Amino acid sequence: MRAFPRQISSRHLAELLNISERAVHMRAKNGGWPRIYRRVQGGSSYVYMVSGLPDEVRTVLTGRLGGAFAGPAAQAGFARGKALAAETASADEARRLAKEAGLAAYERLPKERQAEADARREILRARDAFLQATDLPKKQGTLLFIREHKAGAIRLADWVQQACGALSWASLYRWERAFTESGLAGLANGYCATRESCIPEHMRDFIKGLLCERPHLGISAVRQAIEARFDGQQIPSTSALRRYVTRWRSENKSLLLYCTHFDKWRDLHMLAMGNASETVTRLNQVWEFDSTPGDVMLKDGRHCLIGVIDVYSRRAKLHVTPTSRATAVAAVTRRALLDWGVPEVAKTDNGSDYVSAHMVRVFESLEIEQLLCRPFHPEDKPHIERFFKTLLHGIFEFLAGDIGHSVAERKAIEDRRSFAQRIMRQGEDPVDIAMTAEELQRICDRWCDAVYHQNVHGSLNGKTPAQMAREWRLPVRRISDERALDILLSEAPDKEGTRVIGKEGIQVDRGTFIAAELGPHVGKTVFVLLDALDYGSIYVFLINTDGSKEFLCRAVDPARTGHDRAEIAAHGKAVQDRVMREGRKELKRLAKEAELTSINEEILCHRERQRANIHEFPGRSEAYTTPAMQEAARAVENVRRSQMGPCPIAISTEEETAAAELIDMAQARRESRPAPATRQEKYEQINEDLMRGIDVSDSDLAWMKRYELWLETGASMAL
Repeated sequence: MRAFPRQISSRHLAELLNISERAVHMRAKNGGWPRIYRRVQGGSSYVYMVSGLPDEVRTVLTGRLGGAFAGPAAQAGFARGKALAAETASADEARRLAKEAGLAAYERLPKERQAEADARREILRARDAFLQATDLPKKQGTLLFIREHKAGAIRLADWVQQACGALSWASLYRWERAFTESGLAGLANGYCATRESCIPEHMRDFIKGLLCERPHLGISAVRQAIEARFDGQQIPSTSALRRYVTRWRSENKSLLLYCTHFDKWRDLHMLAMGNASETVTRLNQVWEFDSTPGDVMLKDGRHCLIGVIDVYSRRAKLHVTPTSRATAVAAVTRRALLDWGVPEVAKTDNGSDYVSAHMVRVFESLEIEQLLCRPFHPEDKPHIERFFKTLLHGIFEFLAGDIGHSVAERKAIEDRRSFAQRIMRQGEDPVDIAMTAEELQRICDRWCDAVYHQNVHGSLNGKTPAQMAREWRLPVRRISDERALDILLSEAPDKEGTRVIGKEGIQVDRGTFIAAELGPHVGKTVFVLLDALDYGSIYVFLINTDGSKEFLCRAVDPARTGHDRAEIAAHGKAVQDRVMREGRKELKRLAKEAELTSINEEILCHRERQRANIHEFPGRSEAYTTPAMQEAARAVENVRRSQMGPCPIAISTEEETAAAELIDMAQARRESRPAPATRQEKYEQINEDLMRGIDVSDSDLAWMKRYELWLETGASMAL
C-alpha cells in the first residue's frame, strides 16, 4: 500500500472526487479546508492539507489513494458501501435517540397513561412471540393472533385486557410504528407530554426563527407576532408560550448566543481543551503573522501594526506601517529572518497583503510553506492574537496618557477601557497617540526585547521566550547574504513582474531601464524586481522553460541615476553584435556539416518508405440500400443457389418419414399461430422457423437482416 500523501493539489482532488476544480474551491471555501499556496507555471495554485479535509473526503482518498481498492468498479463499490453504512448508522442513531427521548417523556406521563402504554407494549410482546412460534409472515401471523385473542385462546393479564380493548391489524400496526419512532411514550393515547408540546410544530419553528433574529423580544411581542402570522388558527395561551420560550432559551442558550453574538460565544463557550502549540516541537517550526484591524492615529498620520511570532519560543516582532500591504509584511519578515533564521511554516490569514503575488513569491523562493487560516477564524492563529492583546493591555495603555478616575472624567475612563478593543476591531475610530511612527516603532522594539521576551510564560513551562531560544541546541537555518535577501524581498511591478525586452530597453513605472547584457535577449520575456534601495535600478531574471528564473543583470534608468546612456547603449550594441556574429558563425558551420543539398530527396524517400508500411483501416460505415438494390441482391442470391445446385443428404426411409412428419407439424403450427402484432414478434417467429429448419422466404430473410442492423445501430430504416 502506498504512503498516504500529506498534501494534494486541487486538480488531483477534483479528479478523485469526480467534480470540477471550481467545485473543489467552493467546497473548500465553505468548509474552511486548510490550504496553502504553491507557485506553478502561469501563476499560483492551491494545495490542500489532507489531514484537515472532512471525514467523507478522506474516506474517498483512502479508498482511491491507499491502494486497497484498485479499479473503478472496486472504488464505486467501496464508495457506495461506505455511504450505505453511514446512512444505516445515521438511521440507527436517530431511532436510538428517539427511543431515549420517548423514555424520558414516558417518565413524565401520568400513571394512567403509563399503564396504557405498558399494556400496549405487552400486547406487542405477545404478538412478537406468537409470530416467532408460528414462523408465519408478519401480516398473516398478526391476523391469526387477533383471531386467537378474540376467541379467548390467548389469555393475558386482566389489566392488559381492560386497557387495550378489541384488537385490529390497524391498531397493532399503529402501535408498533409509534413505539419504533417515539418509544414507550408513543404508545400513550394522544397525550401531550408537556403543555409546551401542544404548540403546533410550525408555530414552534416560527418562534425559534423569531428569537434568533430578535432575541430580546418579550412574551407579549412573541404572541403578537404569532397572532399576525397565523391569523385564523388557534393560538396557544400566553402561559404556554411563556413556558415554551423560557425552556427553549434555557436549553439553547449557547446556540442562541452563537447566532447573535459570535465573538462573545467564542470567548465564553468555544472549546479550548486542546493545545494549539502541542505539535510545535522545534524552533522556527511555525511563525504566525497578523495585522491589527484597527488603526492608531499618530502625529504623521494613521498607522497599523503588523506582527510575527515564533510559536515555539514565543519571540515576537512588530512593524509600524501606514497600511498593511505586501511590502510592509515583507519588511517585518526581513527583520525576523535576519534575527531568528528561516522558518519552516508561515501561518497567515487570507488577506490580500498576505496572499499577494509578492509574498507568495517570497515564501516559495525561501522554501517556506505558507499555511492559510480559515476566513473569519482568528482561533487558527491564537498565539499572535494573544500577543496583540498582551501588547495592547500592556505598554499601549500608557501611551494614551493619564486619563484620571474622577466622576467628571467617566467618559475618558470608558475610552481607556475600550482602548484595546478599538484597535482590535475593524471600523472603530482610531486611537490617538501623541508620537511619530518612528517613535512608536522604537517603543515596540524596546518592549518586545526588554519586557515580553524576558517575562515568564505559563505556556512555556515557566520559561521566557529568550530562554527558549537560548536553550535551543540544534542548527538554525540562517541567511548569510543580506543583500541577496533584499533583492528577493524586492517588490515586483505590475503584470506579475514580467516584461518584454524591447529595442530601447525595459519599460517599468514610466522609466526605461537599460543594460549591456540585455542586447542578446531582445524580444524575450523576463522577470524584473524593483530595487527597494535604489529608485533607478531593477533586477532582471531570465525565465527558463521549466519556469525557474536565472539572474541576468542589473539594469538602470539613466534619467534617474545619471548614468551615460550613450556609453551603455554603445556597450550594449557591441555585446549584441558580438553575440549575433558568434551565433551566425556557429549556425553556418552546422549548416555546412549538415550537407543539405539533397535534403528534399531524402524527405520524399523517407515519407514514401513510411507510406509503404501503412495500411489504412476501414472507416466507420453504415449499410445503404434501395428497393432496386434489394431486388438485385435477390437475383444474385438466386443465381448463386442455382450454380451451387442441390446438396442431397443420404437418409433412411424411417428418418425421411419422421422428418416429413416434423415438417408437417411445424407447417401446421406455423399456419395456426397468430399474425405478429409487433416487429419484435415477427423477428422471433422468423428466427423460430430458422431454428426448426423451416424454409423462410428471401424477403423475410432480408427483413430480418435489416431489423438486426437497426437494433445494432439505431439508424432510421424502412422496416
